[in-house]
Amino acid sequence: MLTADRVLMRVAEAESKHHVLEYDPLWPKVKIDPDTWIQIGPRKDTIADETNYCKPELLQKLLRMKSSLDNVHFRQVRMAGKQVNPFEVNNGQFMNRAAVKIASIDAMFDWTLCQLLNGDTVDLFYFVDIFGGPGGCSEYVLWRNGGWNARGFGFTTKGDYEFLPEMFRAGCPETLDAFYGPNDSGNIFDPSNMRGFIDYVKAQTDDLGVHLVMCDGGFYVKNNHQEVISKQLYLCIILLAISLNRPGGQAILKVFDLYTPFSVGLVYALSQSYGKVSIVKPVTSRPANSERYLVCQNRLNDDQTFGDYLYSINRVLWEQKHAGYDIQHIISPQILEQNSVFCDFIRNSNNEFASKQTQGLKMLLSAVSQTHKLESVNRELLQSTLWRLWKLDHKCLSLAANDKNKSASDYAGQFIDASTLKLLKLLDTVICDRKALREHFRDPQEWSFLPLDVTVEQGKSIRTMFLSKGNGNVFYFDRKDEEWRQYKEYQLILSPQTLLYGEIVEEISVKDNTQKLIIALHIIDAIFLGGIDVRSFPLSKRNAMCSKFAKALNRPLASKSNSIVRSIPVRCKQPLPMASLDAFFNNISINQLPNGTKVLGCEIDSFDPAETKRFYIPRGLLFIRHSQAKPLKSVQTDLEFDKSFVSRHLWPWSKTSQIYSSSQCFDIAREDNLVYRVDFDELLEEFDD
Repeated sequence: MLTADRVLMRVAEAESKHHVLEYDPLWPKVKIDPDTWIQIGPRKDTIADETNYCKPELLQKLLRMKSSLDNVHFRQVRMAGKQVNPFEVNNGQFMNRAAVKIASIDAMFDWTLCQLLNGDTVDLFYFVDIFGGPGGCSEYVLWRNGGWNARGFGFTTKGDYEFLPEMFRAGCPETLDAFYGPNDSGNIFDPSNMRGFIDYVKAQTDDLGVHLVMCDGGFYVKNNHQEVISKQLYLCIILLAISLNRPGGQAILKVFDLYTPFSVGLVYALSQSYGKVSIVKPVTSRPANSERYLVCQNRLNDDQTFGDYLYSINRVLWEQKHAGYDIQHIISPQILEQNSVFCDFIRNSNNEFASKQTQGLKMLLSAVSQTHKLESVNRELLQSTLWRLWKLDHKCLSLAANDKNKSASDYAGQFIDASTLKLLKLLDTVICDRKALREHFRDPQEWSFLPLDVTVEQGKSIRTMFLSKGNGNVFYFDRKDEEWRQYKEYQLILSPQTLLYGEIVEEISVKDNTQKLIIALHIIDAIFLGGIDVRSFPLSKRNAMCSKFAKALNRPLASKSNSIVRSIPVRCKQPLPMASLDAFFNNISINQLPNGTKVLGCEIDSFDPAETKRFYIPRGLLFIRHSQAKPLKSVQTDLEFDKSFVSRHLWPWSKTSQIYSSSQCFDIAREDNLVYRVDFDELLEEFDD
């Protein structure tokens, strides 16, 4: 019977022998030469003659044993495989075993693969999940990062392999963005889909790429053709890793046999692009199958030479997929043999994998014929032991099942009490008397401001609190009727356990001399963000968290992925110090619409390169107090959400002349019930004096 200590000992023994290749800067620099590197030949349907990177006797024995399973039903093979693997565990809190396999690999590398390690709480962890439907790997990464602290991009084939984030049991499905390509097929072999995905991800990661690329997919093949059938899949996942990993990034890529020169050439490309490449087989992977993982660490730079080269090869394979010939070599054999360290790495790995897989097949065949005596295993003990080893035993971050059945008011009651709810009902203090400015702002250094689109709530123009239960189930607080109403006008996707203050903004997109209105949510402040209580933070930190949250949830290019989820954009406003009023007004642009109308505009970032500009029309400023001097003391105290929210002062603009500078409005009579920019200028000058 396996004890807990014995389980840990056997796991350590099984996983301690993975093969590692570290990049040596002294290796000769290679220059890609397709004319001499690429070799064309007839299509292969066997790997029996591929013995250059494995001992012939080992490969032949392995293939014979695999062939002996050809006439056994795959369900019988799968059942026997579960029985003979002593480390077979269930998927626990996750949707499938893929999550557990990635977790076990992450643990092998001391949890350095799937999360940021610098302790920075401002940056998002970006990742790509290739051929990963229904999404178990993504679910694990999102869960490991605490939900919306990670942003994922999924690329997979539609149909049986597509992502189903709504089935997640853990993690934050709202921050996984599934991509199915310009033609909506999700075919990862199609070069147009491939290029579309690379551009899609780069545009939303500041052109840096992602921290992690994963692939745990593959084809089930019932014979010895798995490697030759999977060659284009190998090619695509490796070119995406090289193309999308940012410098320092990591990749976890599932492959199978690695005996052909084509496959070996792909591993060579990785060895030239990463500081370390490991070939591992975690204990969660069944011993009798060919499955193994290429774990690539520390993307060396942003050089795309190999990525572009592999992309061109994929284009040839795509365009010539029905031809009678095929590409057999992508790296010159002479180049490979010159690097003896690399060749030893491949050969030693293949020899050991072939030997271990043969042992696994022997056990599997015995189980199929029911001649194998199964090892006695306490499954409950095994599960709990491995869960502790892989750090999966702490509390799951998923929502309680009954939360979705709660009313909005009861749901909000989890985050705010009656006193805070009373504050949410309060209206802004409208600034309409310039004589009272000094009473409103006794110390301008305590105040920040931000531009608003919504100064008067009417129709679909809303500025209020928003509450999310997840999966597009969002409510807004109607101050007039003092109740929560479901937001149905547009699809707004926010993480569950979110309560924030924001406004629905009309953004204007200018493209090809035509304009388009785009509805967006602009976050102003927050109480809870995806389960994180931020109300006690100072305004600057709350804003930093809101900015990160918005970046995680925003899907500005969803229309380019043909995604079913077309959420409106989510952005975060940036408060400015009151002393920056002049600089703000100097940066407001004058925009001419296609109909000739000129309007003010606050420009905002656009992720769509086809757009000329994107902006919204400011109609006033909202002033928020961020700090307050303690009585009889000179120190400033940062204000929590409640006190900042109560402090709101709204300066609406009913006339353009209100924002004119002193040089622009010297001959304009000021109306008594309006406040002008020059009034603020005078206030700030007095304070400076």
